[in-house]
Amino acid sequence: MKNNTLTLTIRLLLTASTLQYHHVHAAEKVNNETTTSINHEQSTYYERGGLRWCNLGVSLTSCPLTTAAMLDKYSNNDVTTTNSIEDDSAKNSGHCLEDSSWLLHPTSGYVPRGSLCGIIGPSGAGKTTFLNSLGGATVHGGTIYYEDGGEEQQPSQKKMMKLSQQNGDIAYLSQHDNFFAMLSPRETLELAAKLQNAEIDNNKEMVERKLSSLGLLHVADRRIGDRTRLDGGGGGGGFGLRRANKRVGGASSGLSGGERRRLSVALELMTEPKIFLADEPTTGLASSQAGKVVKLISKLAKERNIPSICTMHQPTSSIWKMLDQFILLAPGGKMCYAGNRNDATAYFKEIGYECPHDTNPSEWYIDLVTIDTDDLVQGTKDVARINFLHHRFLESCTSFHVDNEQVCLDKEQLAISSKDAGTGNRKVHSISRTLQRFGALFQRSLRQNIRNTRVLILRLGAAVLQAKLFASIFKSVRHDKSLTKSIADRVALLTYGCINLSIMALMKTLELFAKERGVVLREQMRSTYSSLEYLLAKVFAEIPLDASFALIFASVLKKLTGLRSSMGTLMKTYCLMTVSSVSLGFAIGSLASSPETAMALGVPVLVILMVVGVINPSGVSTDDPPNRVMEWIKMFSPIKWAIEALVTAEFRGMTFDKDRDFWGNLKELPRMGGLAMVRDGDEVLDALGLGTANYDEIMNNLAKLSGVFLLFSWLGLAFGGPKFQQT
Repeated sequence: MKNNTLTLTIRLLLTASTLQYHHVHAAEKVNNETTTSINHEQSTYYERGGLRWCNLGVSLTSCPLTTAAMLDKYSNNDVTTTNSIEDDSAKNSGHCLEDSSWLLHPTSGYVPRGSLCGIIGPSGAGKTTFLNSLGGATVHGGTIYYEDGGEEQQPSQKKMMKLSQQNGDIAYLSQHDNFFAMLSPRETLELAAKLQNAEIDNNKEMVERKLSSLGLLHVADRRIGDRTRLDGGGGGGGFGLRRANKRVGGASSGLSGGERRRLSVALELMTEPKIFLADEPTTGLASSQAGKVVKLISKLAKERNIPSICTMHQPTSSIWKMLDQFILLAPGGKMCYAGNRNDATAYFKEIGYECPHDTNPSEWYIDLVTIDTDDLVQGTKDVARINFLHHRFLESCTSFHVDNEQVCLDKEQLAISSKDAGTGNRKVHSISRTLQRFGALFQRSLRQNIRNTRVLILRLGAAVLQAKLFASIFKSVRHDKSLTKSIADRVALLTYGCINLSIMALMKTLELFAKERGVVLREQMRSTYSSLEYLLAKVFAEIPLDASFALIFASVLKKLTGLRSSMGTLMKTYCLMTVSSVSLGFAIGSLASSPETAMALGVPVLVILMVVGVINPSGVSTDDPPNRVMEWIKMFSPIKWAIEALVTAEFRGMTFDKDRDFWGNLKELPRMGGLAMVRDGDEVLDALGLGTANYDEIMNNLAKLSGVFLLFSWLGLAFGGPKFQQT
């Protein structure tokens, strides 16, 4: 309770503290001449071209404020000022000037080409929000554009353009590395080259150059592995035994954290991006590996002459010295500095905050904009200090002339994207191009499945052992006799087989979908391929493999039991049910918002479809009318259709050997119900409510259901994926 009260008090201070900062900092003097000289040095960077953002802000509600409007807020010392507000509703409420309305306060800035810029600040400062805004992954206000041109060009000659994730203008390195664990770095890059640059003839040469330049040649043929596995994530062979430096044909210890990070960088640079964004690229790495990754990004920024912007959490002194520029964000997304790293010391000194010589500057700057939530008095001072620093930065934005009409262009004045500025559209819609992408996706998915030998062996063993287990449990299903007392066992045997295969197929599909989600999202950002191409590749690569285990289960079950249905009938039914279950897994995985959601939905959905699909072996009562909702849910149960098909094929035209007389049948009434009195298989089907059922019609319905699930899968992939706006 105490902590909640304190937090609420601090939030209230965020809106009221602007009334105090003039008093708190009345003794601070600002040397305008020195500040002007600093601005002049930074303004020379604008001649190099680069990434600009004007009035960039992220608000919880529609708040079309500019940097100038936020400056007026502090200058007038009144949080309810609405002179610069364009939206009528905002004018009436004044809520847009409240700190609580913003995740990222509107600011303007610039990062020149060929420079490495770090975004630093305490937790909750909006570092990732700012980076996502630059990348078009977060809805934002203001304008972001890329200025292409050199120092020798006049401003009128420089090209101003929007940037687009879909056209490969923006390289975005996320916090977590996502790969296909069974592939090698060379295969990963070669497949990425085929998907993104199919028109280039020298893909292999380009891949070799990237492997060499990023120091990955010595692990180019090693499986990437899964870092979440206890055995090092190497691959599918060896049942946890680690074998170092094996090629893709065998087990592997997998790549280290630094090697995986460098591979992620290589993937992002398969295109020719205009800017490079990285969200905490050093996460999870030792200090030495972290330094190498940042050094690599800095090198690439200078070699390719592009702006590189990275969020960083407490950078070390060595990493700090690699930065050319940095952006300092305070809680609430208040930008307190954005400019040259070497000029920051003088800038903060002249406004009254001098960094001690024996202190890591990055740590000192972060502490400068951190709010003490444990001490109410100190927290008040921290809020006032942050507001003062933010105000000073907004003033510097105006003095840099980055907020005027000559530099902050309207969206209508910009090229729609870099493709309209002469880079060409990489999306080529042709049959040959589609087939090439499909082939690459099919090859990748097939390798990911067949190389996971551990899972394949376990699934093979499970199929054989479970068939043997079911045969030993239901002993009354004999080869030599068809007994009346075996009716319930036959129904149960066929039912458990359906449930078993359905669970295995669905959960395996969801798990694989979850592992691929990160890779697919990254590729969807670039519009590398269509959702239909990806889905068809998975269907042709995975479904035949999953169906093969159904064939093995059906063949073993037929040989070990006295089921009347033919081998072909069992195989066909179990295979089609497996296909339908896999398709259901595709649908759940594609429609779910996250891998965790898909896995969480998979189990209850399967349980519901299993409950409504199971047939009561003791018979069906015709007195109670069927529940319409239940009947509708049953239509979507692969288990229901498969059980009905198998039971229909098993009992249609079946005759029973006389194993007991009339009095014996009466004794079985408590256990078997109405089935104790049946004389042949057709009467069994009547008792189970399947008297008019036709095997071929049921199989057609099961096939149609698979098609419906695949349709939902395509819709989920096509319309449920991430949406990106042009920056």
